[in-house]
Amino acid sequence: MMARGGIRLTCGLMVGLLLTGCNSGQESLPPDDAAEQVRRNSVEEVAELLRLYKANHSNKAPAKASDLASYEVGFPSGFAKVKQGSIVVIWSTPFVDGASDKIIAYEKEAPEAGGYVLMQDGTTVKKLTTEAFKTAPKAAGSGSTAK
Repeated sequence: MMARGGIRLTCGLMVGLLLTGCNSGQESLPPDDAAEQVRRNSVEEVAELLRLYKANHSNKAPAKASDLASYEVGFPSGFAKVKQGSIVVIWSTPFVDGASDKIIAYEKEAPEAGGYVLMQDGTTVKKLTTEAFKTAPKAAGSGSTAK
């Protein structure tokens, strides 16, 4: 009978150690930092959506959100943000290598509160203040930011 009790205790301890040791070794981000990372990741997903579209359409830029629908599966957060209008895209705007000075997409609140933007080179994501956003050049597209 003692052996059974000892086995149960040992198994219980092992399970407890395994459960507490299942951390990947990475510390979680504080809530504010995590929220910032989610926002940045969404803009980066939009960059990927735009790059994929252009790669599959002879370097043509998308003209509206529905043009990106076939890539939603791979980038659901970015697509949802564009479709909902929480990330604004300057449609029909080509990427320009080295053009990290002009905005091609941005968080909807960026003009009033600052936020993350995607630059026209298609790879640079920056966080701008309200003032920096207002003075930053915007890429010349179709002029439409419609969904």
